[in-house]
This record gives sequence, C-alpha cells and structure tokens, in this order.
Amino acid sequence: MKRLALLAGLLLALTTLCGCTAADPYEGVPNPIATITMDDGSVMTAELYLRIAPNTVSNFVTLANAGFYDGLLIHRIIPGVLIQTGDPTGLGSGGTSYTIRGEFSDNGFANDLSHTRGVISMCRLESDYNSASSQFFIMQGSYPGDYDGKYAAFGKLTDDASLAVLDELGSTPVDSSGKPLVEHRVATIRVDTFGYEYTVKKIED
Repeated sequence: MKRLALLAGLLLALTTLCGCTAADPYEGVPNPIATITMDDGSVMTAELYLRIAPNTVSNFVTLANAGFYDGLLIHRIIPGVLIQTGDPTGLGSGGTSYTIRGEFSDNGFANDLSHTRGVISMCRLESDYNSASSQFFIMQGSYPGDYDGKYAAFGKLTDDASLAVLDELGSTPVDSSGKPLVEHRVATIRVDTFGYEYTVKKIED
C-alpha cells in the first residue's frame, strides 16, 4: 500500500532540489469515493477532493473506514440549507479526541470548493478555526456567501439519486433548534481508496 505522506514528501523534496515548478504531490492518486448508506437502505455517493483539502479528506477516510460513523444520528437539519451528522453523542457537541487544521481560506489555506448544493464540508466551533474533528454537513442548498472561506469543503455528491436522498432527509420536520423530529441514522460510511492509505495530521488534546 502506498503512503500518501511519503509520496508527497518525496515529490516536495525533489521539486525543491531541482527548482522546478511545484508538482501535484498526489499525481496518480485517484480521488476517494465515499458511500453513505442510511438506516433505511438509501445511499448517497460522494467524491472526496484530495487535492483541495488533503488532510480533511484523510481524516474523513480514516474515520469512515474505521466504522466511526456507523449508527450515528443526523442530529441537525436546516431545511433547504444542510444536514449534519458525525457526532457520537448525537447532541451536536461531540467528536473525536483530536482536532485537525481547518483547510479554508480564512485560516490561510487555499480551498476553492464552493458551498453549493451537494458539497460536503467540516463542522467546527465558531471561535476556533482548528476545531474540526468528526462532524460534517452536506449542503442541500447553495450558500457560498455564508460558508465559503469559513469551513473546509472537501467533497461533493456525485449523482441525482444521491441528491434525492439528501432532499428526503432535508425535508424532515425539525424543532426550533434544527433537531429532527423523525430519527434518521447513518448505517455505514465506507470509502473506496483504490488501494491507497491515508495518514491524518492531528492536533491532539
């Protein structure tokens, strides 16, 4: 299995030594494909953009394929805007024992993936750019002015069938805080990495 971190490091070193134009550190590495299966059997498929948000993708892949997301609630819905999951407590305040750097422009990281319909992005604390861990949201609508540059977008649903599932989830009745009044759970999320391994750069608690 190829190690992405090693590949990126070697290519960066070669580029520095020869004074060449920066090469793609992930040349030949295909974007991972995530399959999000809900508890009713419906499926959303997403492409994860390794070159846009590499560590965010690495984190998502690692958690998903370890089974972290299995059985978790869709704990927040803003109808027409987004659905949110990834909290092991189901309350909106939980996550992993570590965080990752926010890969978005307000945090000094170039990320040009706009928060349009079907885009997947990381949640974080409003007061801390580097507080993302496991929670993520999927855009039902397009709201670039509210989210671009402020959150790490890293993937997008790939087909109309996936968007139809998103719309079904987004139509769930909610209370005044966005908590769904009908329970929906993620059954599994698994990511096809096409044989490549991913290493997460963590900010440990």
